[in-house]
Amino acid sequence: MKKFLFALIALLFVTTQVSAAQAPVRIAVLPIIFRNAMPDEDTCAELEVKIARATHIPLNDTLKVAEYISPAVSSKILAEMWKSMRSANKKAKIQDAMRPLAEDIDADIIVCPILLSYNQNYSGAFTSDETYLSSQVRAELIVYDRRTDNLVDKKFSRMYHDMMSGFGTASFLAKECFDRLIEETKLRQTIFAIGK
Repeated sequence: MKKFLFALIALLFVTTQVSAAQAPVRIAVLPIIFRNAMPDEDTCAELEVKIARATHIPLNDTLKVAEYISPAVSSKILAEMWKSMRSANKKAKIQDAMRPLAEDIDADIIVCPILLSYNQNYSGAFTSDETYLSSQVRAELIVYDRRTDNLVDKKFSRMYHDMMSGFGTASFLAKECFDRLIEETKLRQTIFAIGK
């Protein structure tokens, strides 16, 4: 047991020395952009936690392989940049702002989650006392890696129209969309590769 503990401490020491020699990767995780309707507070918090977990590097406090840029600073600069881009070109897309934003804030990786639409309506059936639920959610996740100039932009949507069910709420569908986008953009793999 003592040999194992000594080996573990030695490995951590060596890893810390190697990572200290390299500049930390600067990561900007933007707050979720809500395009039309904003979900309730609990859903917003759960979606933010999903993104935070996907961009978390284990032992980063010890290894210092990444530095997280303030979301408030990043989103403020993006808002100003986006306003300027849209006034110059009405056809500009938000993903067009990722490269200039990375340069402006000196970020190596930018993560930009967007909730494009979030709708939920209840209605009664004419022939019974049952309540029907119609929900529709569309989300987008942009991940830009300036080190390789690789921009990944994925969109995903979910719809539900049936009898009332917890699995059909807009909140549930939004969580599914974000899970799917995190998987499709390979966000976790990109972030975990930093810690290796």
